[in-house]
Amino acid sequence: QGIRNSYWQEISFGDGFDVVPDPVDSRYGYTMSQQGNVQRFDHVTGDNYIVRPTPPDADTELRFNWNSAISQDPFDTSTVYFGSQFVHKSTDKALTWKVISPDLTTNDPEKQKQSESGGLSMDATGAENHTTILVIEPSAVERDMLWVGSDDGRVHYTQNGGGTWTEVTANIKGLPKGSWIPQIKASTRNKGEALLIANDYRRFNYTPYAYRTKDYGKTWTRIVDATDVESYTLSIIEDPENPNLLFLGTDDGLYVSFNAGEKWQKWTEGFPTVSTKDLAIHPREQDLVIGTFGRAAWVLDDIRPLRALAADATILNKEIELFSPPTAYQASYQQPTGSRFGADGLYQGENRKSGAMITYYLKEGKKAAKKGMGMKGKKEDSSDEKTEEKKDSVALTGVQKKDSVQFDFYDGDRLIRTLKYKTPEKAGFHRIYWGMDEKGADRPSRKVQTKKKESGGLDVKPGTYTIKMLYGDLEEETTITVKSDPRLEVSQTGINEAYANGKELESYMQTAADAVQQLAKSKEVAEKFQKDLKKEDDKKYKEQIDASKDITKQIDSITAIYLGKVDKRQGITRSKEMTVMQRIQIARRYVGSRKTGMTATEKQLMQFAKDDLQSALQKTNAFFAKEWVEYQTNMKSLDISPFKETEVFNLN
Repeated sequence: QGIRNSYWQEISFGDGFDVVPDPVDSRYGYTMSQQGNVQRFDHVTGDNYIVRPTPPDADTELRFNWNSAISQDPFDTSTVYFGSQFVHKSTDKALTWKVISPDLTTNDPEKQKQSESGGLSMDATGAENHTTILVIEPSAVERDMLWVGSDDGRVHYTQNGGGTWTEVTANIKGLPKGSWIPQIKASTRNKGEALLIANDYRRFNYTPYAYRTKDYGKTWTRIVDATDVESYTLSIIEDPENPNLLFLGTDDGLYVSFNAGEKWQKWTEGFPTVSTKDLAIHPREQDLVIGTFGRAAWVLDDIRPLRALAADATILNKEIELFSPPTAYQASYQQPTGSRFGADGLYQGENRKSGAMITYYLKEGKKAAKKGMGMKGKKEDSSDEKTEEKKDSVALTGVQKKDSVQFDFYDGDRLIRTLKYKTPEKAGFHRIYWGMDEKGADRPSRKVQTKKKESGGLDVKPGTYTIKMLYGDLEEETTITVKSDPRLEVSQTGINEAYANGKELESYMQTAADAVQQLAKSKEVAEKFQKDLKKEDDKKYKEQIDASKDITKQIDSITAIYLGKVDKRQGITRSKEMTVMQRIQIARRYVGSRKTGMTATEKQLMQFAKDDLQSALQKTNAFFAKEWVEYQTNMKSLDISPFKETEVFNLN
């Protein structure tokens, strides 16, 4: 699915491929492949050029890891760092480089025989390179402070931009000498604080290692061991807003901690047990973005409910909780590029579900929960044609007696939408998706309708809305902000016009639905008379039976004005007659798509719909005023008693 929107952080997918987009100019970024081959690219034109660091002199040979370290300075976006056995620094977006460190590896010649053998055969592609730098981590709170880790277990830092370097490797107690240091994450709030990930699986040691320092590496506290997770560690990230919330990537999948690493739980819902190489938190969307060794990117939308739990564990003791949702955007969507359906031949991940994302918590569900964590989501389709269930929940414990969860949406004091769901089977965190729409009009139907849930209608205007969650006698309330797609030039005048005209068209549809429903109920009455009279005496009541057949045909004929004739042909069929509903739907599509305001086109289409509806209503009213009254009078004149003559029963 990738990292959505314009902001990117570095995500390592393994296999010698990293992507580091420019946070200032999103048109440009850096790609890196094995042997330290870095290119700066323009994703609009496809143009790219080589920016691979060069050695400081002709006699020095650079060693680059398969996954070389690359990072951008948080204080100067033109400054880029890259790792060989040295730290290279560029202040002109990688056009030129200078070395700012000594060799920060062991420089062990026994580990530098890649040119002699790549394994069973000569296959020296770069994966065999050793004694190289794996991570360069600039501090976001201290200028010129860098952490550096290598693939042979050495850890250094500098506080003066590379002028001097301090090694802290020996201070990491319990870590086997020579272990890989694939990640160091500098604190975003405290100087001298960092998280460190190490692993030693290449020597058949699958023990997990993760440490924290708060004093520039003088001391390290181990926060992950074999009692916490099942396999070796690969990545870690601390929530920038709540340090109690940590995410950990391992070869066994994703883990989460709500108490700064004292206890870890595996995330089991939605995310598989895969090698989890890298983690990033989108600073605007508050999404957790995960890079896997399988070159997949997976996004956990909106971690703020988890952040709230990390801040206040007593949430788990509440019967219900409704969390403050993120801003919901009335986004426009683009069909994938290609010659019509060309994108069908390309791999494509799942996008974030459309609609406003709303997270809630239930202390108890319908059944006791099993171990594990995740989010379970339900999406309310705005067209009201389907309810889609997606699996995303923090599973807890409990048995739930209440049978439904209801969400009421208010514009001020006006109730505009009600969504009702069956109580989830599991307790814990759950999600629904509101289509940012109001309650809509009924849709005309040839059958007598029994509504089970309300129809979706017009999109709401941008603004702030109140959400009330009702669960038995419990109630929670929050607000949500809805905004227009920021990429579009949408005026308030245009929004108001589209809304007002949409409401008028909804009134047309509701009037049509009411008229057709009355016709459907009348047809049902006539069909019942026909059936009952046939059963009573088809010869005696032949005239009334024929009258029932005739009135049914008349009803079908009027219904066809609204909905068209029933077409029993197979395949994709089309009637040449324009129906009332077609008129209304065409006008609705035009009005709903006009983001910049109404034109003469929409006004004309609305007039067409109004004229056809008015004509249909006149025919409908005339039928009920004459033919239906006559039919009613005829049927009421029948002296048909439901009571039959009874017999006297005796034993012989």
